[in-house]
Amino acid sequence: MGLSSLYKRIDEVSVVSFDIFDTLLLRPYIKPEDLFLHIEKIYGRSGFAEQRMNAENLFYRKNGREKEANIDDIYGMLPEFRDMKQHEMDFELQVLELNPEMKPFYDYAIRNGKTVIICSDMYLPFSFVEKLLEQKQISGYTKLYLSNALNLRKDKGDMFDYVVQDLNVKPSMMLHIGDNKKSDYSQAVKHGLQAYLYSKVSEAFFAVDRKFAEFYRQQKFCVGASVASALAAQKNSSGDYWVDFGYKYAGPVVYAYVRWIDENARKNGVDNLLFVARDGFLMKKVFDSFNQDIKSHYVYAPRVLNYTSNLDYDTSNKEQARIFCEYFGRDPGQETPQSFVEKNKKEFEKLALAEKERTGYAAYIKKLTAGSGCIAVTDSISGRFSGQRLIEKEAGAKTVGFYFLTLGTEKEPGVQYVDYMPEELRDAFIKKSKCNLVELIFSAPENPVITMCYGEPVRKTVVSEAELVRQQVYKKIESGVLSFVQDVRRRFGGHDIYFSALCSLTLLDLYVSRPEKPDIRAMAVVKKSPHADNSEYIPLFAADLPFWKVRKTKDLLWPTFLQRLGLVIFKPLSIKIRGMKKIEITLFPYLKRRKF
Repeated sequence: MGLSSLYKRIDEVSVVSFDIFDTLLLRPYIKPEDLFLHIEKIYGRSGFAEQRMNAENLFYRKNGREKEANIDDIYGMLPEFRDMKQHEMDFELQVLELNPEMKPFYDYAIRNGKTVIICSDMYLPFSFVEKLLEQKQISGYTKLYLSNALNLRKDKGDMFDYVVQDLNVKPSMMLHIGDNKKSDYSQAVKHGLQAYLYSKVSEAFFAVDRKFAEFYRQQKFCVGASVASALAAQKNSSGDYWVDFGYKYAGPVVYAYVRWIDENARKNGVDNLLFVARDGFLMKKVFDSFNQDIKSHYVYAPRVLNYTSNLDYDTSNKEQARIFCEYFGRDPGQETPQSFVEKNKKEFEKLALAEKERTGYAAYIKKLTAGSGCIAVTDSISGRFSGQRLIEKEAGAKTVGFYFLTLGTEKEPGVQYVDYMPEELRDAFIKKSKCNLVELIFSAPENPVITMCYGEPVRKTVVSEAELVRQQVYKKIESGVLSFVQDVRRRFGGHDIYFSALCSLTLLDLYVSRPEKPDIRAMAVVKKSPHADNSEYIPLFAADLPFWKVRKTKDLLWPTFLQRLGLVIFKPLSIKIRGMKKIEITLFPYLKRRKF
């Protein structure tokens, strides 16, 4: 029976009873006890969560079931944690939020002259729950019935008998609405009431979002996973794929990474934090939303400046040498770009010197770092620390780098840096193109910077359709991320949600590994540029290509069913030579699942 039928059910009775928790009010956790784990982490009180979860049962074992436990009874079982009682009550007031799905039914009952009551099996004090309801805009009810005040319970059914007598109403003329199958439905029906079993928001969400259901299953002992899953479940869809992607996937990842940057900046005594464009665009916005102590700047440090001003590029990399030659308008002809640069090194050194003067980069970066004690540079994924090395060289100051992940670090042993993704997760993260997804998440809705000119960025004025699409998509992702950050701040008052690096890895991995039709459709328009000069764009994960174009579809991470079928038909065999003595022959290499 759908939720819309509840209006008719309300019309048929004279008394409407509502449960509180997970019905009228929602906690930002999948399990209610995750609140205790969160408090333990915030206040650094090891062991609190486990003992707090056991305290109520301990009270009943010692005192029997004649008296319903209240919060004072519970904390009487926790002598070493008595000071946490007020923290728990304050946190309940902070994090609980009115359920926007249930409030219209509550208002409808009030508006139509029904006697509205509230019933809950709850240990919190009567006066506290009254204050809580008032603060969350729940008013107009006739009576509040709490188990610890009445010494009666819904899950035993005796509370329903008491309420019927107290209101002098026929049981059949009372409708109780709640989320617990035993307490709110079975016992209500057993005692003659009408009942409506409200599906928990999180359960309904997991039933339709299989990736998030699996994410929570894998990370259910992480409070950050509980929070991110609950917020995603409680957030109404915007109707736009990319806004929702920004909230559900990019939001927790960006928030957690920026909190980690803040933590490490404080640990290292950083007083000037430089967010490198374009990846630092959203990072700085999120950082500034909860940090007012550390000075921060959004800075330009394009890789191409290292090539053109400092002759600092990977000489073994053909593409970097090509970009270098094209920038200065030099045609290598039949030679490789690397050998051409090497042969004409003195000429290029003169060009680089003039370029350094023209860019004015040294003055630009020195102005931003003047008077700083400890400077940090932060980016997303870096291969050769080009931005950090450029800033250090031109500012004449050492820095510490904060990165989501670094690649090829053995090439730059002198650079001081810290990675968000721990070493033990590194290999798992690099697989399956998660790096490409991170680079989409940490982007910016602005044209690429070609170079600098007297301290000002020079951007591409004519960009490809792929770049324009990427920018449009990113504006929506940014909207979703900032909405997530705003909700976290509102619900938790500035406290961290402890979304770990492992949670980030798991969430991103599930998104990449388990695409569904809406994901493939949305991602088909998104492309990435593999080069520093953004001279070429290739599909990120998917592309809207005919199934017979197997040369292009074979490189897609997310081929459609028809594209995969085309690969099976036109590419039924794969032959790879491994050294002198080994040949690998694979039958139907592009089948999604193979059994022989």
